[in-house]
Amino acid sequence: MSIKDYAKLRPETEIEQCDCATISEIYLVYTLTRNPIHCAECRGPIDPERLQLSAKEVGSIAQCFSVYDALYDLWLDSGEYEAYAKEKLLDPLGQVNQAGLALAEALSDSYPTYYWWFHDAGADGEPTQCPACHGALDRSVRWAAGKCEACRVVV
Repeated sequence: MSIKDYAKLRPETEIEQCDCATISEIYLVYTLTRNPIHCAECRGPIDPERLQLSAKEVGSIAQCFSVYDALYDLWLDSGEYEAYAKEKLLDPLGQVNQAGLALAEALSDSYPTYYWWFHDAGADGEPTQCPACHGALDRSVRWAAGKCEACRVVV
């Protein structure tokens, strides 16, 4: 693994990182930065090198979240692509969500990992069920409306 591989997920400027002594859970969440890997405890980004991710894992995360980033930016723009982008970000069978779910599942072999599913709180309110399986959400989470253990989703 080279520094160049990890650079795909590192910010261009210094930002506050997770400095928790141990990583108990990971959230894969887009926060308008390159690195979607966040600590479930402090919500700070986690350097992929700290997790000793492989080049393949880093590449998969970077690819998935470059697509997510593009869709999210289109949604934020509130222009003619807003509805299209929102539809794709919500689609449980869509490419970006399928990739995010697969990443959460694969990374969970090393760290319990959850994919943070898009929701438009301003327009749609707080979610009450898992967007993937439509089951009840576990509400005992710190930073989100809930999570689904079965799907590895936080929303």
